Amino acid sequence: MNKKILTIFITSCVLTGAAFASEDCTDPVSDWQPRQHLRQMVTDRGWQVDRIKVDDGCYEVKGLDRKGNRIEAKFSPASFSLIELEIEFDESGDASDYLKGWDGVTKTDGMNPKAHRSNKPKVTIE
Repeated sequence: MNKKILTIFITSCVLTGAAFASEDCTDPVSDWQPRQHLRQMVTDRGWQVDRIKVDDGCYEVKGLDRKGNRIEAKFSPASFSLIELEIEFDESGDASDYLKGWDGVTKTDGMNPKAHRSNKPKVTIE
């Protein structure tokens, strides 16, 4: 009897968790751009790409930045807008490349409405 109750409880927890899971990107697949275009874009930025895969509906890029820091970034597959960025710096880590936003927006842009994005990416620096 106890095993049956435990099994029902665990099953309901798993199903409830799956119901609350959501994708980070919701672009229709018909609007997606090829991965190779994203690879070219980040390579032009100085990144060395190890892998591009689809995760939670987004393109996820893993590799190294121009200074050798490990990076993991999520991009919208339709617009290539940056959704999330994680950087692992070494002991001599320098965040100067990342103080200026991905799209060139800096703090000095003040209150210029064209310079601000309403959906800023999540950034994690370790």
